[in-house]
Amino acid sequence: MKDLVTARSLDGALDLIESYGASAEAIARSVGMDSEFLYSPDLNLSGVKLNDFFEEAAKVCEDRFFGLKLAQYQSFSILGDVAVPIRNSKTLREALGAFVDNFDQHCQALSLCLLPDEGGVFACYELRGGLSDIHGRYERRVQSIEVGIAVACRELKALLGKDWRPSRVQFRHSAPQNLNPFKSVFGDNLFFNQDVNAIYLTWEECDRPIVFVTEEELNNEEPSQEVDGQLDTKDENAPFILAVNQTIVKLINSDGCTVQKVADSLGMKLRTFQYRLSQINKSYQGLYDDIRFDLAKEYLCGSGLTVTDISERLNFTDPTTFSRFFKRRARVSPAAFRKSIP
Repeated sequence: MKDLVTARSLDGALDLIESYGASAEAIARSVGMDSEFLYSPDLNLSGVKLNDFFEEAAKVCEDRFFGLKLAQYQSFSILGDVAVPIRNSKTLREALGAFVDNFDQHCQALSLCLLPDEGGVFACYELRGGLSDIHGRYERRVQSIEVGIAVACRELKALLGKDWRPSRVQFRHSAPQNLNPFKSVFGDNLFFNQDVNAIYLTWEECDRPIVFVTEEELNNEEPSQEVDGQLDTKDENAPFILAVNQTIVKLINSDGCTVQKVADSLGMKLRTFQYRLSQINKSYQGLYDDIRFDLAKEYLCGSGLTVTDISERLNFTDPTTFSRFFKRRARVSPAAFRKSIP
């Protein structure tokens, strides 16, 4: 199973849920997750179950901003040794590169990648568990994405200074009615219904020396108001498939997401790229369509985009073609799927 994450991702959840007068164990049972994960941080659990747990917790606690509040209990320490390269880096650019390279070895359920442009780089965060054969209760990923990006923002403040605020933070899902909790965490530069979930960092920020703000200093900021198993690290093909998936996600919102462009981005000849996929019984079209279906569900669940908007964003020739594609896989139309989301 390759959609596993460490149970440290649940750090703080027990205390936060109990502060609402709710039971974390009852929430875990309701989504089919063993309550042992709440007390045993060294275990590995399904990323899909973790997503279900966060979404159900937000529902039970009746708090749209559950993920943002949970982030106040967490740091990159939940990732264990993956965070070590940050401490040995002199600049943010160096830390980001080392962190992303090491993160890929941590798990397959989460994905980090850097998407540079002329002025800086988008640090993109994805929850990839939906691409597995495990199906959870919730298709939407709002809480999981928000807790991840909020923790990342908090850690960036620890490196760049507690007064630092990102020049841009963006999400695939639509904006909540009340933006104040978001502004207290991220600042004012918020964007929703976007192509990727990301924090944007300018090159000037990336080349700034790391300052290492202490946990105590960060905690002195004004608070916000408002099928389990062991991780398989022996699959030598996992890094390759992850790299292919990340590249497709990077390119999918452009007109250039072809098998040739993906091979070029990976520094491989087309024939070599296709041969490596065939050796593990994969095809480019299969991976491409898996990601398009996965993103389509995410947009339908969480964003305010129309079916036509989603069709264009995922490079379908027209909405009818997209609807046929989606119905073949989901057994319902995009509109019916969106209406079925609780």
